[in-house]
Formats: sequence, structure tokens, C-alpha cells
Amino acid sequence: MGENTGKKSPISKGIIVVVLVVVIVLAAGVYEFSKPKVDNAMTPAPKSLESMTSEKSVNSYKDGTYTAQGEYLSPGGEEQVGVEATLADGVVTDVIFTPKATRPTSVKFQGQFATGYKEMVVGKNIDEVELDTVSGSSLTPKGFTDALEKVKEQAKA
Repeated sequence: MGENTGKKSPISKGIIVVVLVVVIVLAAGVYEFSKPKVDNAMTPAPKSLESMTSEKSVNSYKDGTYTAQGEYLSPGGEEQVGVEATLADGVVTDVIFTPKATRPTSVKFQGQFATGYKEMVVGKNIDEVELDTVSGSSLTPKGFTDALEKVKEQAKA
């Protein structure tokens, strides 16, 4: 009765063909969808993030040395720090941090900050300097950042 002769039925071949066609169509759709879209209109090439940042600084800040005082709120009250930053083409070429804390805990943390901040600032575009925690100090960077914002205001071209 149902002797297997090794031949596939026409229905099986039809299903295989349909499945192959669906797979090919899906693959072509994925390929087309993932290709970058090209607009042949006359638009300038986009600038790289690096060139935009550098251009902004070159056009935004005057070279020079600027001094500012930053403030932040510690658990013991308001504290201050001093910052002297030298800029060239929007890049911090030198920076001096002056601790001005009056409370013992803040004196300790500002001292810790003073030992580890410089390599995170010097050589960087002033707009890219972002300090969170430095050498265990988490609040002093807020005062430093406040002072840098004031330096930016002074240096605006």
C-alpha cells in the first residue's frame, strides 16, 4: 500500500519553492533597509563631531589665562575653590586649582581632588571637561565645574 519510492510529491516541492522565495524576498528587504540612504542633492558633507567641537572652541573663546572662584554645597555648608585656567584655541593648556575650604572634611576632599584633577583637564577642549568624582572627592568637582563655567564666560570671544 504506501510503498516509498523516494519521489517527493508535487505539494512538497511547491512548499519548498514558496519558502525559498519568501526567504529571498525577506533577505533582499533587509539588505535594502540596512543600506545607507544616499541623497544626490547638492548638500555639503556633514562635519565630524571633532571638527565641530574644535571649530566651536576656536570661534568661541579668546586665548589667555582666566581666574574664577567656584562654589558648591557640602553637608557642612557652602565651600569655595579657586581655578586659574589657560586656554589656547579652546583647549585647556594649564590649570591651577586652589583649595579654599574652611571645614575639615572639605579641606580633606579638596586636597584629594588637588592630587588627581589635572590629567583630566589639561589638553582637553574646555567644552568637553566633565568631572564627577576625582580621587574620592565627589563634591569638589562641582565647585571646579562652576569655576570653569565662569572661565568660559570670561573667555567668550
